[in-house]
Amino acid sequence: MRVVVREAFSAYINHQPEDFHAGQKIKGDTAVLLLQRRAAVDPEDDEARELDALYTGSNDTPDDGDGDDGKKEPAPSGDLDIDAPVADVLAWVGENQERASQALELEKAKSAPRSTLVKALEKTAAASA
Repeated sequence: MRVVVREAFSAYINHQPEDFHAGQKIKGDTAVLLLQRRAAVDPEDDEARELDALYTGSNDTPDDGDGDDGKKEPAPSGDLDIDAPVADVLAWVGENQERASQALELEKAKSAPRSTLVKALEKTAAASA
């Protein structure tokens, strides 16, 4: 998960003020946090673009010619598709600790768990534990 700072700004990260400069590349949890807060950053990879689309409500996925315009039907609220894009899994989880724990267990059981998703799920699962 990577983003690039679009314009200089300051933000509190882990209760500490941090300065960000135009062109600076940010990765991991800080990138997720900046996307969530709608900071002046641009997604640099597919995972960041998925999260950005989730938080902006847009879908900038290029048309692949299959007629669905890059749109994927979200899973029903009761069903989790652990192979869905990170943004869909996090949308299904929301702030629900039980769902976060369930998704975390399934993601960790995969042969190649997605580290950014695992970190986000761990945070939600432990939010008030």
